[in-house]
Amino acid sequence: MERTITVSMMNFLKNNLFYILIFIILIYKGAFVHIFANVNLLFTNPNNNEVTEINLLKEKNKELEQQLLDLSKLPVNNNEYKLTKLSYRLSYSDFNFYIEGSDYQVNNLLVNQDGLVGIIKNLKKDYSECILLPGIKNLSVKINDSFGTISLYDNGLYVIDDLSNYDEISINDSVFTSAIGDINNSVFVGTVYSIEEHDIKKRVYVKSNVDFHNINYLYVVS
Repeated sequence: MERTITVSMMNFLKNNLFYILIFIILIYKGAFVHIFANVNLLFTNPNNNEVTEINLLKEKNKELEQQLLDLSKLPVNNNEYKLTKLSYRLSYSDFNFYIEGSDYQVNNLLVNQDGLVGIIKNLKKDYSECILLPGIKNLSVKINDSFGTISLYDNGLYVIDDLSNYDEISINDSVFTSAIGDINNSVFVGTVYSIEEHDIKKRVYVKSNVDFHNINYLYVVS
């Protein structure tokens, strides 16, 4: 009797195998889909960490290419340039900011390809405190053979005083820092935008090409 039941069961399974398989697939459809997706991902997609690393290397390569391009625009003179990067700035309305590294000297100038950006005012362990050029007063500059002083920053222009009407200065003349006092380097500041003459002295307005809202990478002049 028992043998007869077993044989009947086997015959039933053979005759209905297709329907049984369909029934099992419907019940465990979610599990099969999940397994298939993982296997497909394994063979078709590279490791996510590897993709992320490749993208980071590409971005770093772009940064290095831009740094080399910027460096190629700096004037060739007796100055030495050390690349650094802005590390912190409270706001665009604040003249104070910080750069990476401290292997510099107080009053070292900070420049980019467009001219003077600021000055290092204080050195810490791993960073340096700096001030943007618009926040600097009483900075000595040279225009041709004449020397003057940046007294203030007004409406996007630097105001230079301590000049005589006898000083030969024209519109679009280049303005450089003068190696006087604590500043030992001569770097480009901007160009003469306008001139006012008053009795025996004149006031010169200078325009800078520096975008002070975009100063991510800088060079320390030493």
